[in-house]
Amino acid sequence: MLVAGLIRQESAFEPEARSGKSAIGLMQLIGPTARLLAKQEKIRYSRARLTEPDYNVRLGAAYLAGLEKQFGGAESALAAYNAGEDRVTLWTAGQAYRETAEFVDSIPFTETRQYVQIVTRNADIYRRLYGAQPDEPRPARTRPGR
Repeated sequence: MLVAGLIRQESAFEPEARSGKSAIGLMQLIGPTARLLAKQEKIRYSRARLTEPDYNVRLGAAYLAGLEKQFGGAESALAAYNAGEDRVTLWTAGQAYRETAEFVDSIPFTETRQYVQIVTRNADIYRRLYGAQPDEPRPARTRPGR
């Protein structure tokens, strides 16, 4: 349900959505990132197909899953999706967050902090609406990849 929560925030489920930063489709992917993801997924890259829901969500979900693996949790992955991987690496370097909420509260960009809160709230709403089980609680990570 995290992907659905992200799509709600990124594009309001509008497949043709485009941003001022050249992001396209449901999950608002930019060309260079989408090209790398297509290569990782072993599918042909097509900028024109970024407005196709199946194609866009396949690439975007792969990106989000990779960020979750890299950063060890949904909230830090969402922060990286919004603000960039380098920023989250910088924000978490040397930190020992006792819980996820502590990390979210520490995000220095208001837009990103609110983005993480909204997307996780959206995902919780979709879980309740569709009867999905919440994800297992995970301990907060001190640094990416640990």
